[in-house]
Parts: sequence; structure tokens; C-alpha cells
Amino acid sequence: MKEIFILPALISSLVVMNAFADTDHGSHGHHHDSVADPSIGSPGDPDSVSRTIEITMVDNRFKPADITVKQGETIKFVLKNSGKKKHEMMIGTPEELDEHAKTMKKFPDMEHPNEPNMITIQPGKTGQLIWQFAEAGTVNFACPLPGHSKGMLGTINVEAK
Repeated sequence: MKEIFILPALISSLVVMNAFADTDHGSHGHHHDSVADPSIGSPGDPDSVSRTIEITMVDNRFKPADITVKQGETIKFVLKNSGKKKHEMMIGTPEELDEHAKTMKKFPDMEHPNEPNMITIQPGKTGQLIWQFAEAGTVNFACPLPGHSKGMLGTINVEAK
């Protein structure tokens, strides 16, 4: 008789754990898949920074929104939020950026402090994100916050060595 109750309890707990795994961006959720995508690069080593690029975040845009780097460079992005709202910079593929924007629309107050490919900057504050660009091509970035993702887009052109 005990076996009958154990199986439904086990199935229920697995379903609940899976639901949390799909929505928990503050820990090791599915957004780390974006970091594993070699086309966008990987978190950079602060001791290996090639150069610094300053980006100003204003309400509805990044300045500059088009950036050029060289393949293999490690860039320190210094992000200054000159706007009146909180902003984020997330590096990813267009699909990842779109998916994260949809998630943020459902959970607008979601925090994600452990995501190496993104940073949140409060109004009037400055932060930094260090990233290495391993492959030539185009890398995208955006502010995935609700109402921001359509206008706050940018591209990083990674030139071949």
C-alpha cells in the first residue's frame, strides 16, 4: 500500500523541481546555455582585458549601439545608465535575447545576479561587463526589460584576426 503513495509523491516533486528549473534565473537556470554558445564568446578574464568600451544607456537606446572588436579580444564594457529607468545589457543570440525579453515580461521583477553575459544597472549608476569574443561574426546585445527590448538593441561586429 505504501508504494502506491510514494510514486505519485515522487512524480509531483519532479514536476515541481522542473518548473522551478525553467524559471529560476537567479541560479544556474537555462540562460547559461547562451554562455555555452561559442558564437557569442564567453566571460572574459579581467587580467586579459584588451581595451575598454564605454556605453551609455539612456531610455530606449544604447550609445553607441554598433561596436566593432577583433576576434580574440577581451573587452571591458563600462556601462553608464543615464536614463530614468533600470536597464540591462545582455549579450546573446537574437533568439536568446527574444526569449529572455518574453520571460522578463512575465516576471518583470526577476533578478539574475549570476548571469555572466548580462548586467543590471540602476539609474545614475555605472557597472562593467567583461567579455571575450572568440569567433568572427555578429554578436547581439539588448536590454531585455519589458518595454525596452524593441529599441534598446545593439550589435558587436567581431572582425576576423
